[in-house]
Amino acid sequence: MDDLERFLTAQRAFTDRVHAVSADQWQLDTPDAEWTVADLVAHLIDEHRWAAPLLHGQDIETAAKIVEGTRSLPVDGGVGANLAEEWDEAAVSSADAFAADGALDRTVELSRGTTPVRDYIHEMTFDLVVHGWDLGTAIGYSGAPIADGVVQDVYAAATKFGDLSSSGLFDAPVDVPDDASTLDKLIALTGRRPR
Repeated sequence: MDDLERFLTAQRAFTDRVHAVSADQWQLDTPDAEWTVADLVAHLIDEHRWAAPLLHGQDIETAAKIVEGTRSLPVDGGVGANLAEEWDEAAVSSADAFAADGALDRTVELSRGTTPVRDYIHEMTFDLVVHGWDLGTAIGYSGAPIADGVVQDVYAAATKFGDLSSSGLFDAPVDVPDDASTLDKLIALTGRRPR
C-alpha cells in the first residue's frame, strides 16, 4: 500500500466513524481526556483544512489566514450534522491536495520548518488511525475496523520514534500483552489503554 492509498483508507475509516455519531453522542468523552467527540472531530477538521494551503506552497501565516477564513457552519442544537458536513469538506480538500500530481514529492512549511510531504502525510495518517480509534471507542462503533495494512504500517513507523511521550503530546506508553493486536499495540504506544 503506498502513502496516498494508506492515507485515503485511514481517512475513509475516520469518515465512517464521524457519520456513525448519533445526535446524543457529540458531547461524550473520548479516550483523549482533553476532548469530547465534538472536540475531537473539530480537531481533525482543522488539521485537514491546513493541508491544501500548505501543499499549494503557502507559508504558515498565509495558510493560517486561509484556514481561519474557511466557512464554519452554524452549530445546531446537537452540533453533529454540521460537524459531519464540515469534516466531509475538509477531508475532500486534503485528499485532493495530497492526490495532486507531484504533491508527495514536494515540501511544506510546518511550525517545525520545511518538511517533506511524505513525512507530513505519514503524520496525518497516524492521527487518522489513532483518533479514529478514539472516536470509535467513544461512540461504541461496530462497523468495519481500520484496515490491518494501514494499522501495521502506522505501527511500524511509530515504533521507530521510541517513547512518544517525550514529545509532550502523549502519555507514557502502557503495557499490553505480547499477543495484543497491532492496533492495541499502537494505541498503547500513545499512552491510551486499549479496551
